[in-house]
Amino acid sequence: MRAARVLLIESARFNGLSFAAALKQRYQVQIAHSGKQGLSMAQESRPDVIVLDAASLRTSGDRICARFRTSFGELPIIHIRAEDQAKAESPADVQLALPFTPRKLINRIERFVVVPEGELLEAGPFALNLAKQTLTAPWNEKKLTPKLVALMEAFMRSPNQTLERREIMQKVWNTDYMGDTRTLDVHIRWIRKIVEPNPRKPQYIVTVRGIGYRLALPGTGPEPDQKLSGKAPEKSDGADQGRQNSHTSAAESPFDSAEKTETVDTSSSSS
Repeated sequence: MRAARVLLIESARFNGLSFAAALKQRYQVQIAHSGKQGLSMAQESRPDVIVLDAASLRTSGDRICARFRTSFGELPIIHIRAEDQAKAESPADVQLALPFTPRKLINRIERFVVVPEGELLEAGPFALNLAKQTLTAPWNEKKLTPKLVALMEAFMRSPNQTLERREIMQKVWNTDYMGDTRTLDVHIRWIRKIVEPNPRKPQYIVTVRGIGYRLALPGTGPEPDQKLSGKAPEKSDGADQGRQNSHTSAAESPFDSAEKTETVDTSSSSS
């Protein structure tokens, strides 16, 4: 079994603690000294995990994280911040604030690279391994982020049933906040890129106008529910794509107040 590939982005001139030596004892480590260089390296040799040491770069790292999230939507990102930025939001999957030990960082990386056997959830043509966080479709197999796992799990446990937007926010983000649901829209766009043969014309993750979304699996599970009764008809695929694209520039870093990034104490998984 190959060692996991970790891309570490840290300053070449930082006089503080470098995590490179500790990581090299367990993983295949590539080191980049800027966000731009890191993006280039990730495109050439896709890592399993990205570790952004923003503290060493003397920057918040938010824009770098957002660019990685845009380019590699499902790729796990661990964001290291300076101590005085511990409570800031981040587009990353895990956020750690200095000081902490290399062991703590390794523990967070292991969350994404250890792949024990686990429950296999199947619905229609899809199989979701909850422990490995992989989604298998007839046309591909993808490693998902914890939030995408939770989103797909919600759909696969209720095939052909309309899930209201508030219900999805509660299941995936553990929040009732509905002031801005661009986070959900962007995650729907990401999951469609994985499950749909043609994401521009979705046939599985369909939009229910004014209500939410449904995993449409004809001939599988219960018949489509009746939540559309008295409502406007289902939104056309083209209109739905246009609405989501209209949010892209504002929501490419889609981790707003509805989605709380893990902080230093990440003892419970976000999946």
